[in-house]
Amino acid sequence: MSMINHERISSGIEGLDVLMNGGIIKNSINSIVGSSGTGKTTFALAYLYQGLLEGDHTLYLSFEETPSKLIGEAESLGINIREMTNDAEDLIHLVESEKIVEFMTNILPALAQKLKHRNVKHTRIIVDPLTPILWEFPSEKEQRKVLTKIYHHLSSLGTVLQTVEEPNAFGQTDIGAKETRVPIYLSDSVIHIQNLGLGGKYNRTCKVIKSRKTPHHEGIYPLNFVNGPGLVIDTSSIQNVAFNPVVNDIRYQELMKRVKELSKDKDPKKRVIAQIAKNLLGERENRDSSQNMELVKVLTDNQILQEVRK
Repeated sequence: MSMINHERISSGIEGLDVLMNGGIIKNSINSIVGSSGTGKTTFALAYLYQGLLEGDHTLYLSFEETPSKLIGEAESLGINIREMTNDAEDLIHLVESEKIVEFMTNILPALAQKLKHRNVKHTRIIVDPLTPILWEFPSEKEQRKVLTKIYHHLSSLGTVLQTVEEPNAFGQTDIGAKETRVPIYLSDSVIHIQNLGLGGKYNRTCKVIKSRKTPHHEGIYPLNFVNGPGLVIDTSSIQNVAFNPVVNDIRYQELMKRVKELSKDKDPKKRVIAQIAKNLLGERENRDSSQNMELVKVLTDNQILQEVRK
């Protein structure tokens, strides 16, 4: 059975897009779960930085750290957010503890609607960490009700990355603990990061626990802090697995939709055009990535298409 090609965005974490078959699915809820000091906030900052590189609107909600402290933490790892904007600290919003419930249940949904009316192309939303919200609603029934509502608004606005504190002792883990159960259940994808304290290659690890709507690589992969990217997941063990970046390119996906429509058209000329496009794209495995991307650009360029119609 063939998988649907969902539109994706880059996570900004080197190696994670490989594990998730090309990137994070757009307008999804994604959880980074780990105990204290495993690198959850670094994940969030790298995701924010990638959004700035791609020209996305960003909304970083911090429930513990000040903007200046988070920007400083990013810079210490070589994630230079300040170089992307003149108002770096305005990208991060500290929500005070006594205002968490009001903000998440009233203000945030209103903000989501406002941004939707402004026709913002795409928003990257970071919730770091989600844990203080869970503390406000101790029962799992309440958590599920509130989070379902929040996720509905957030996913309609953009693609969410949230960090969730795993309440375990150093080197131990229980991904199904009560404190993490509801957000894991409701999330579209769950990435579990650990600091096992063992030393060596697998001292810090990353594993994709869950990924709806798409296949993902199984297994545990080494995770390292690196100056510049912030975090790097070692995917060398799966480098030989076939992966074609063109197939996961948004332009390619849109083109294939159009080709499929043309192939069913009553006009025989359009069906011929569709068959030619299929033949060209079907040869992509025999080309390198740069040639593949040039082909997609040509077949989706408006000026070229206008000339073809003439």
